Amino acid sequence: MKVAVIGAGAMGSLFGGSLASVVDEVCLYSTNTAYVEAVNKNGLIMTQGDLKNVVKARATNNPKEIGEADVAIIYVKYSGTRKAIQDAMVSCIGKKTLVVTLQNGIGNVDIIKEYVPEGQIVYGFSTFTSDVKGPGHIEMTTSGKVETCMWPLDGVVSPKLARLENLMNQVNLMAKIAPDVEERIWRKLLVNACENTLCAILKVNVTDLMINTPESFEIAKQVIFEVSDVARAKGLNISRDAALRHVMNVTCAVPGHVPSMVFDVLKKKKTEIGSINEAIVKEGKRLGVPTPMVETIALLIRAIEANYERTVNH
Repeated sequence: MKVAVIGAGAMGSLFGGSLASVVDEVCLYSTNTAYVEAVNKNGLIMTQGDLKNVVKARATNNPKEIGEADVAIIYVKYSGTRKAIQDAMVSCIGKKTLVVTLQNGIGNVDIIKEYVPEGQIVYGFSTFTSDVKGPGHIEMTTSGKVETCMWPLDGVVSPKLARLENLMNQVNLMAKIAPDVEERIWRKLLVNACENTLCAILKVNVTDLMINTPESFEIAKQVIFEVSDVARAKGLNISRDAALRHVMNVTCAVPGHVPSMVFDVLKKKKTEIGSINEAIVKEGKRLGVPTPMVETIALLIRAIEANYERTVNH
């Protein structure tokens, strides 16, 4: 099996690097020239604490050099999804290629569907975490219970998807073909919509946001309730009380965790607000469910992005 990772950042590299030992070929596609040069020269360096693994894999920033793959894993940020799919269509995605998106939030599938038949699309999410330490070097930061859930968009589990699940589990990526993936995605959205965003706005960790500061907890709680309302309108079994318990359980499982959106803001990079709060607002409007706090948070993040170069420095 040949696997191409489209968007070999922290998470894409984690999946591509992990799978390299059990598949015939892995191609890591990135627009970051320093990353491509480092991987091709020194291999992909994967560390976790004192453990270090150097993976031999091919990297490229030229869409024509990827070549047709059996599986294409899409792991770019929401804002880069369209460009990533357009690049992948050049040589990577053929008529039999399984296109797997494990990207954050919702809305990515709608873009992918414009280019790829539904029968080739698999969507889901992963709770693994990883950080970029330097060109061609990632640090795996996963802790606690983790999972990678996937489901075919057309509901038909192909032999290729079953094989991919098996290969992922051989390298401890905790894969599961999950019919309830939509509900699982929305449970993850509950956390992302309040904690990723509010931590980025306030520049705090999840413990300070949800436990140590009553004022920010009240804002987060309203966001959680609004997301739960939208999920229930979609027919998902996520009550307000269950939603709040879920977010608090996740928070307590990762004390002091700093969401990735905080670093996006600190580094003045584009966030994934489009596939999180903005996508929830869009879905709420479609279903007639008001989401005023979710929308306010989205507007604040967009305002922060718009003022990166005008921020007052003390």
